[in-house]
Amino acid sequence: MFFRRKMGGGIEERAFVSINYGGDRIRHETVAVPPGATVLDVLRASAEVVVDPDGSATGHRGSMVMAIDGVSSTIDRAWIYYVFERGDAGWRIPWEMPDSLAVSDGMRIGWRLYAFGELGPRPGEGPLWSSG
Repeated sequence: MFFRRKMGGGIEERAFVSINYGGDRIRHETVAVPPGATVLDVLRASAEVVVDPDGSATGHRGSMVMAIDGVSSTIDRAWIYYVFERGDAGWRIPWEMPDSLAVSDGMRIGWRLYAFGELGPRPGEGPLWSSG
């Protein structure tokens, strides 16, 4: 799933991305990115993305993902992301916004449309869990 290859004098990294739209609809894709790419760069390479470049009105410092492939955030649900890096025991939700977290060698990225209105303010499951 993860590869590092030299291409044109540089190193190309590949990250595995999962997007959970809810209702058991999950898409997986392997994406090639240049060194220094961010989690948001990987998402943009794998899907149509609508981003609010300045989420400071909601207390965030950086870009907020508002929609992926036409599936939008609402008052009761939002796009959140998880990462699973080599050496980690499992998925974690980063403290960084997706435009500031650099992709590491072997990183898996999971995006989930989280229904916090229904499920509460803190996700208890990973990015591939679906409530149906």
